[in-house]
Amino acid sequence: MGPLLVRNILLFVLDQLSARALSLYGGPFSSPVLTNMAEDGVLVEDVHCAFPLCQPSRASLWSGQLPHRNRVWSNGRKCPVTPLDADRPALGRLFSGNGWEARHFGKKHDAGALQGFTCGDERGRLHVEDTDPRFPFTDDTYADAYTVSDAISYLDGRDDERPLFMVVDLINPHNICAWVGLNRDCVKVPVRDDELVPLPPNFDFDDIASRPLPVQYLCCSHVRQSQVAGWSRRDYSCYLAAYRFYLDRALADVSRVLDAWKAKGLMTDESLVILTSDHGDNLTARGSVTKQVTLYEEPTRVPLIISGPGVKAKGTRLGGLYSLIDLFPTVASLAHLPLPADLDGLDFSRAVDGCDVPSHDIVSSEWYTEWGYTISPGRMIRCGKWKYIRYLEGDGEELYDLEADPYETRNLAKSDSQDLVRLRSVFEAYLARTGDPFLSLKVQVDPRWRSHSIGYHRHTGPAAPEA
Repeated sequence: MGPLLVRNILLFVLDQLSARALSLYGGPFSSPVLTNMAEDGVLVEDVHCAFPLCQPSRASLWSGQLPHRNRVWSNGRKCPVTPLDADRPALGRLFSGNGWEARHFGKKHDAGALQGFTCGDERGRLHVEDTDPRFPFTDDTYADAYTVSDAISYLDGRDDERPLFMVVDLINPHNICAWVGLNRDCVKVPVRDDELVPLPPNFDFDDIASRPLPVQYLCCSHVRQSQVAGWSRRDYSCYLAAYRFYLDRALADVSRVLDAWKAKGLMTDESLVILTSDHGDNLTARGSVTKQVTLYEEPTRVPLIISGPGVKAKGTRLGGLYSLIDLFPTVASLAHLPLPADLDGLDFSRAVDGCDVPSHDIVSSEWYTEWGYTISPGRMIRCGKWKYIRYLEGDGEELYDLEADPYETRNLAKSDSQDLVRLRSVFEAYLARTGDPFLSLKVQVDPRWRSHSIGYHRHTGPAAPEA
């Protein structure tokens, strides 16, 4: 039997959904829509974003290139980004240039990498009433409400006979960020005991002194982390309850679009439905929230499920190491389109047919800055059971044996072991092979953002973006 013939693809991209949040990946939150997708397709177990921040991750996803190659290293502001030009590969341009209708609805924040897509109004807002005043909606949810309405209206009226590649780019559960701001210093809303979510095994954290400076002072570069410095254990459990609320909202939106897709007759043996996220969330691991600076499993590891009636390998869990940049060559190959020559990702499309597929020996994730108020370049590589992290500031290193310590509770980089020596060598070879200029980058951190007692739980004063 030959490879799956694909004529229609529906891709959901959520914002700030960590794989570790989901029961499918061993986390606390279950979802019928995701369970059904996994049962009807292939779940990729170990996928890492190229940069745990919106714009750099999205630019890499749509261009198929690592951040150090396309130089999208921030969300903007004091570190502006040059939009990608037509010399870069672009997934939408590949599809639209080969006879497909390429449509994108929702959040862009792509540094120009969505070239080739016909995009809906990213600025559209549809006000919806709060369903629980303890977890209020903000522009994130209003934007999602508009995106879903726009996408469904488009499907209802569509009469184009071309094959369709449709992206629905949702912002939730990102609404959790604004919820943190509303509960600065302590959680001010009444969450019942039966609604609380248990804290993860790595919530308690006594290893801060061994972590690199950018991690020790995460609070000084990251407004949301500074806002939780006074939280109690119960407050962090409330955070997880709020995260679940906004995640449920996003998955309800996924279900609504799926219903419209099916009603239009697009759920056929030649259709695929894919779901992923641009990056993760710290989920209170080590007492941290949202994402910034750190390169741990929670913010870098994202879900990826490829499903559809024609998928032959239903219910498969694909092992091995993968990167979110692999989605470009994989989706293009599923559509039987010619791959551009200048991609950094790996094609694992034949996994849907039950075939053996290659995986990476090494996957990486990068850090530079969020808004440019502090610049602390960092890199992470995953290599087998090992994770090695390096920051230029203070020459900080982290090393974890993820088989023995999956929650990254003990930094082995202080042991000066043969494993550390070997991983340093692997890391430096990886930089050379991929042309990564990491070692030549510059740190830019005002001393006042390293002035309080060590540890982001001891934060005082404003964070750098607030000063």
